[in-house]
Parts: sequence; structure tokens; C-alpha cells
Amino acid sequence: MRVQLLITCTLAALASACSSTWGCDPPSEAFSFDAALTEADVGELLTRYSLSDRGEITCEAACSYTYERDRGWSSAQIDSCTLSVAPTEGATPETEVGSVQCEGTGYEYFCEGRRPLGHADPEDPASRGPALPAYLARCAHLEAASVVAFEELAQALVAAGAPAPLVDRCRRAAADERRHAAQVGAQARRRGAIPPAVARRRQPPALAALAVDNAREGCVLETWSALRAAWLAEHAADPELRAMYAALAADEAAHAQLSWDLHAWLIDQVDPATREAATQALRRALAELPRLAALQAQASPPDLAMAPTLAFALAERFAAGLAAAA
Repeated sequence: MRVQLLITCTLAALASACSSTWGCDPPSEAFSFDAALTEADVGELLTRYSLSDRGEITCEAACSYTYERDRGWSSAQIDSCTLSVAPTEGATPETEVGSVQCEGTGYEYFCEGRRPLGHADPEDPASRGPALPAYLARCAHLEAASVVAFEELAQALVAAGAPAPLVDRCRRAAADERRHAAQVGAQARRRGAIPPAVARRRQPPALAALAVDNAREGCVLETWSALRAAWLAEHAADPELRAMYAALAADEAAHAQLSWDLHAWLIDQVDPATREAATQALRRALAELPRLAALQAQASPPDLAMAPTLAFALAERFAAGLAAAA
């Protein structure tokens, strides 16, 4: 997989397509549901939030997880929540061991870059607005979240005895993302917006969870973000932002390449079931990418927007190239 070459070829192939200025809020909805939790769901929650005991699972975490599982959207606000999780002996993954009832507001949201497992999006609704300052603050938040993700990767790789070059690349990527967070955060603050803080978790997740997560967050979302940064380096309306994205684009392409190199190593370290789960996560993320890229274009401020039709076409071609090279 040569990510930088694929980015260059994809952009060149659609260079004649025109951009546009679109900007709107992501679709949102009020939700209310009563959902069952299986033993497999409890295991996923423990892994996602790096918890050691099911008694540590919060109602809000279970609500967000279940809403994402069943709806495919993210929770923006949880107004009421009730959780029950029973201790069980000898339960199979399909056994129902609890339930969560909650109400709140959700939104369809496509995240840029790599989020760490268990990442919680900012609760402040203002941070999700389509205006440029809020958008830049959200991007700075996600850049800072990527620092956590790469630091966790480095720790997990060391514990698993991974090759030293992979560990070193993760650490360099964390340093890059720290610099990016400062650069994007400075642009947000100049326009009056403060990037939300990122909460760190207590320990890195298991290698199996990282293998599945890297397939989506790294191989697809982060790789798409590298292409989008390269596009913004040419098409952002503000010259300062074009220069900023030009500086970010090469780093992000290197991080995307790291994600694919990690994928090749990780799937050889995990059990067959996890290997299949990572493969399926990659396929689903590639299949979803064109639609999500179009939604991302709709939710971007006019200063940084491409036409949703162009975003869809770019992502569709890019996903096909990634799938062919995988």
C-alpha cells in the first residue's frame, strides 16, 4: 500500500471537478430507546473504555454505545438514562445480561482523523456548529485526540513486542499530532473559539481491540483525512488555512501509511476471529466512506467545503483504490 501515491493519483484524476461552498448543520434527531445488552456488548464496553469490571460501566457510556450500535449515529446529549447490568456466570456472547433506557439528542457525524478507543466527543453543542471558528476548534480537539491514540498504540506495541520501527513511528506521529493540535488550535483561538479538552484514559486497550479499531480509524478515516488535507491545501478559501493544510498534509499521509503498515502487522498477531473482525471493519468502513464524505462536506464551513457530489466521487474512487491495494 503506497498511500501518498494513491492520494496524488486520486486528486489528479478528478482535478477538473469544481468545488463549491456548502455549509449546514449535520442531521440531528431526538432519540428514546430501551435496548438489551448482551454479554458481547458488555465485553465491547469494557474494551472500548478500558474498564476492568462491569460495575464501572456508566449509563451514559452504555447509552452512547447502544445508540451508535443500533442507529449508527453519535449521541450529542443524554437527558435521562437508566442502566442495569447483571453479573453472570458462564454466559455466552449472545446472552442478554442487561439493558439501557435513555433519551437524548443524536447527530450524524463524520469524524476527521484517528480517535482513540473510548473517545468521547465534546458535549458543548456550540463545538459542533458549521461556523469556521467552531469547526477549527473541533478539528484541534480531534488532532489532540490523535495524540492519545498514537501514544496508546506505542504503549500497546511495546507490550506486544512489536518491531521497534513501528513503535518509533507511532511516537513520531504523536509528536506530529501535538504540533497539529497547536497549529489548528491557534487558528481557532484567533477566531474566538476554544478547542475542547481531551480526556485521557488510564491504560491502553488490548491488541485485539486496536486491530479492529485501526482498520476503521486508521486505514480508512485517517487515510481519507490525509487526502482531504491535500485537497484543502489547494482549495481552502483563506491563504493562511491553505498554508496550514499544506503543512499538515504530508504528515497525515505518513500517518495513514503507518495505519496500513500497522494493519499488516496487527492481523498477523491476533486470533482468527479478531482477524476476521478487523477485515470486516475495514470493508464496512470503505463501503461507507463515500456517503460519510458527502455528509462531512455538507457539515463543513463554506471556507473549507467541497461540493458533496465531489466529496462522494473522490471518496468512492479513493475507497476503490484502497480496497484494490489492501
